[in-house]
Amino acid sequence: MTTHPPTDTPRLAVAPDARALGLRHVRGWMLSAAGPPTEPVLGAEEAAGLLARLPREDSVTGYRKLMAALGHPGTTPAGERLRELVAGREWSGHGGVIDAVTLASVALGGGIGLHDLTGVPDGSSLLVRRSPGGERIVPAFSSRSRPVPAGDLTYGLRSPGGEFAPMAWLGKRDTDSAEHQVSAASRRVCVLALGHPDDTPEHTASAIGAVGEVLGVLGIAAQIREMPETTETPETTETPETTEIPE
Repeated sequence: MTTHPPTDTPRLAVAPDARALGLRHVRGWMLSAAGPPTEPVLGAEEAAGLLARLPREDSVTGYRKLMAALGHPGTTPAGERLRELVAGREWSGHGGVIDAVTLASVALGGGIGLHDLTGVPDGSSLLVRRSPGGERIVPAFSSRSRPVPAGDLTYGLRSPGGEFAPMAWLGKRDTDSAEHQVSAASRRVCVLALGHPDDTPEHTASAIGAVGEVLGVLGIAAQIREMPETTETPETTETPETTEIPE
C-alpha cells in the first residue's frame, strides 16, 4: 500500500542549476507544534553540554567550495561565521527551535534554514534554485526589499498557481525573509539543510537529529515530517551561468 504525505507538507524541489553546484543531498522537514516553538529558551549550561556531545563535522572546505561556485570565493560561509560567533561570546539563547537550529548549524558546520510556514497554502512546494534575476526579498528585521543578483542561490515557496516567493538568499549576503521569521505565534516551521559539494547523504540528514535532540532537552513536543522530494521545477527560458562541480 502506498502512503502519501499530508497535503499540508510542502514538497521539496531542487532545480538542475542548484544540483550542478553539488547540492545533491538537500533535505527539508516540517515541524508542527501545538504551542509556541520558541519557548523555553536554551540556557548557557544546557547549550555547552549539547555542543560537547553533538557530533561535530569538519565541513569548512565544502561550504567554501559552494561559495566559490556561486562566484563569491572570498565570502565566509554562514555556518563558519556562526561557529566563530558562538565560540567567541557568552551564549545567549533566542528561544526553542531557534536555539535548536543554531546548535545544529554549529555542529554541522553549515547554516540551516528555519522559516515559519504557518498559513502557507496546501499544495505549495519549496524550490531551491539559482536566481534568474529580478527577485526581491525583504530581509529579516528590515522593512525594505533588496534585489537578489542573478546566479545567487535562493529558495522559497512556489504556490499552487506557480508564483515563487524567496524565503532565503545565499550569496555575498546570507539573508532570510522577514515574512517567514519564526516567532511565538508560529505553529508550522520548516528546517532546511542545503549541504555542500563534498557532503554525503548523512551530512544533511544529521541536521534534524541534532535539532530533535535539542528540542528534547527543552521539552518541546513537535511532530516532524520530512518533505517529500519532487523533480518538478518551473520551466524557465533563461538560466544563470552554472559552475559545474566535478564528481
